[in-house]
Amino acid sequence: MATKADFTAQEWEVLRDVPHLVMLSVATAGFSGPIGSIKEAFAPLGAIIEAAKGNDELLRGVCDREELKAAQQSLRSSIKTGGDAKALRDELQNAAAEKAAAANAILKQKGSPEDLKAFRQLLMDVADRTANAAKEGSFLGFGGERVSEGERAVIKRISQALEIERA
Repeated sequence: MATKADFTAQEWEVLRDVPHLVMLSVATAGFSGPIGSIKEAFAPLGAIIEAAKGNDELLRGVCDREELKAAQQSLRSSIKTGGDAKALRDELQNAAAEKAAAANAILKQKGSPEDLKAFRQLLMDVADRTANAAKEGSFLGFGGERVSEGERAVIKRISQALEIERA
């Protein structure tokens, strides 16, 4: 199994940051309102906590508390909000797909097949939990849909970047 020591600083940054980018890209793809957005922000924490406590050493490293803080700081400095919600959404979706593809390539080269499988599963779990956290387009919890078309499109794009088939 791979560890942080097996990667360059730039490669590790990609692996460390991509779960957060996936969460943000899925969360901004739908319109779940303020309460739904809060639910979506916290939903993937379960996947991250499970990975941090799991058997895969690579995932434990990526989900380490200090690494999570470093990822948040890295993303804060790299994302240019500019006040335009559509531009931010597009930037996050592009970055998530690009970093997911880069992480996939890095792990295919330097990780074990188990590391690659576990990392792909983590990213898809983060995406699915975020998408399913709140209904989109509902009013006071009535109506709407669990996963919006925008969220499905982002999840599909991420799964394609990871070279995995999804039903």
